[in-house]
Amino acid sequence: MKKFGILGIAVIVAMVILAFGCVRGGDGSSGAVKGVYANLPADRTYYLCSSRQSHIYFIDSHIALRYAAEYFNVSIVASGPDGWDAAAQVRAIEQVIGKQPAGIITRLWDAAPLDAVRQAIAQGIPVFVTETRLGETRDDIGGALGYIGLDNYACGRDTARELVRHAGRTGSLVLMGNWGASNTDAKRQGVEDYLRENEPGWQIVGNVDDKADTAAAIEAGKSLINTYGSRSNLGIIGLDSSSGTGISQAMEELNVPAGQITIVVHDREPSTLDYVEKGYIAATLCNKTAGQEYLAILLMEDWNNGGLKNVPISSDNTAAGITAIPENMYNTAFAITQANVQYFKAAVMPDIRTSLYNR
Repeated sequence: MKKFGILGIAVIVAMVILAFGCVRGGDGSSGAVKGVYANLPADRTYYLCSSRQSHIYFIDSHIALRYAAEYFNVSIVASGPDGWDAAAQVRAIEQVIGKQPAGIITRLWDAAPLDAVRQAIAQGIPVFVTETRLGETRDDIGGALGYIGLDNYACGRDTARELVRHAGRTGSLVLMGNWGASNTDAKRQGVEDYLRENEPGWQIVGNVDDKADTAAAIEAGKSLINTYGSRSNLGIIGLDSSSGTGISQAMEELNVPAGQITIVVHDREPSTLDYVEKGYIAATLCNKTAGQEYLAILLMEDWNNGGLKNVPISSDNTAAGITAIPENMYNTAFAITQANVQYFKAAVMPDIRTSLYNR
């Protein structure tokens, strides 16, 4: 299994930062030059081609892309459907290919976009996959330069560890998630494997599909509380961004006191953070979504400038079919609890506004 963690990402970023020093003015300022790379076209445009563009989960991705657009002084365009529509995501990639963009970011919840990614690569367009992917090889991401995001299986194991930290070593557990999505399924497998291998005192008594939809998650939460609520030391793990709000609101509506059930969920929707603050949710594990989108733009900028593309691994990296970029650059999930939730609320996040990004 090819993994590249935080230390590896730091090495790549350090290489790129060194490259910045070579292309900026001697005083460290960029002067009148657009962005940090003097040799690249001034009007270059990157695209984020994905489904679920308007999903609240991706608020932080959009903040990061505004930040990247301003920092590099490049245009970035979010293209693709607001809801879940794999075919529309594929069309978005195909339409963007014809515009010869500086690069593309996309996400692989399923295999539908793979052929379009391969088409982009064949046209010489750099592509990064973020958030979710189907496997760990470059072929599994359609030949894209790399994947930046969670190791979703490892995140599932971390989630099980967090449950044990808050609820102890014995209990009954119900899992909630949008089953069928590649990232969620990998997380569930991680939870199940960790508990089976390390915490046999936990019994998984149910799996509930909440379809990553808050209304469905509320109804699913009510159903599982009515079914399993009388069990001693009940825990619920929610593996998509709607689970936390759904479970917590169901508890409120059923008059279940905060803290009576140990809830560990994923992601940082504003309402999820509110329920962490109120004590309904013990912890929510989050991906560094802002970091992954920014890193994708950073690495494509350097690739386009020739730095990463021409690292002398061989006499001709393109002909040899090799790049200096690792196939997988994994974020590590971090936990938001009552102790640190105040730093992640929407009201304290930077308000970045720019005409260089369309979201």
